[in-house]
Amino acid sequence: MANSTWLPGDGTSLYVHVPFCVVKCGYCDFNSYVVDDRSVHDRFLDALEAELVREWRFGTPVSVFVGGGTPTLLDPERFRRLFELLARHVPLGECREVTMEANPESVTAEKAAIARAHGVTRMSMGVQSFHPHHLRFLDRAHTAERAEEAFAVLRASGCENISVDMIFSVPGQTLAEWHADLERVLRLRPDHLSCYNLTFEPGTRLHRDLQQGRIEPNDEETDRAMFLATRERLAAAGFEAYEISNFAGRGGPSRHNDHYWLQGDYVGIGPGASSHRRGVRCTNLKTVESWAGAVLDGTPGAASAETLRPLQRAAEALWLGIRRRDGVDLDLVARRTAVSLSPFEPTIVRHEAAGLLVRRGTSIVLTPAGVLLADMVGGDLLSVGSERPGSERL
Repeated sequence: MANSTWLPGDGTSLYVHVPFCVVKCGYCDFNSYVVDDRSVHDRFLDALEAELVREWRFGTPVSVFVGGGTPTLLDPERFRRLFELLARHVPLGECREVTMEANPESVTAEKAAIARAHGVTRMSMGVQSFHPHHLRFLDRAHTAERAEEAFAVLRASGCENISVDMIFSVPGQTLAEWHADLERVLRLRPDHLSCYNLTFEPGTRLHRDLQQGRIEPNDEETDRAMFLATRERLAAAGFEAYEISNFAGRGGPSRHNDHYWLQGDYVGIGPGASSHRRGVRCTNLKTVESWAGAVLDGTPGAASAETLRPLQRAAEALWLGIRRRDGVDLDLVARRTAVSLSPFEPTIVRHEAAGLLVRRGTSIVLTPAGVLLADMVGGDLLSVGSERPGSERL
């Protein structure tokens, strides 16, 4: 994307979903399965290539993200095949950012070398915590020591851009424990950090445990203290909070994630993967067998499709974009969606008056107070898109 006329959100990104995990974590609502049968892995790879051939027609992607699930769970033979089939149909070597997700328990030097040889420029590893009792609570399959070893393996492979995921506000977690986690992850010298407040997503084990009174979330004061401590400590360490939960170090921001937040077009392949193209959103069949069966029979793997109304599309762009440090450019959203943003003006003015939003040129940006209430501000903007059917064309 060397074209000087490129604007954030332009072009098309590619997401590849590998749904296999060694264990289903209690907090995870992603489409993932514990499947040890390697014949299922083979069928998945067969279908993945068939879908890629049919769906990817966009030249060099803005970015590629191989996620899941746990791509590194595949054995070396199948892991190599995954990247070989991608390289046959997508010019990975021309892409400025190719990210692969990894979990510590399945990272090996061989797999890291395979990924690097096929154009992976960025690794994203889920660590979540360094405390054994929190790792057990979250159903993580690795130890703190194994996470450190896996990070060293990725670095030794030649990867100069490693991102680490961490989770705070685990029930019962203290501020001192979270401080210790931050210090330990910083000692690894990662190039990017994602630090998420634990959420209890419907359909997960943790959500069921919460509803049945078996666990209790931390109070809001503890959540707030951990959130602020994260931003303060990482800023002191040279990390830039370019989005509410994401911090860019030497590796810079995640181009792929930023493309999503700016509602750019993307193609998702694999079971349960979603695609968005010019306001049309499709989601694939979820189970490996149903998706693979459809794709290998020559039919689309999509389970659903939705055409977003122009105002609805604009609302989603504002809802996601407001979380970015630079906010969201109203003029750019209006041009991309071809809709007047006047219906959002009363909501924007209200949050300006409350000291939660400011205008910078044609963009709206959260204030420090607004960052603490980002979900509320974003939710209010999102709700505008559902208020009326859209004949709001420019």
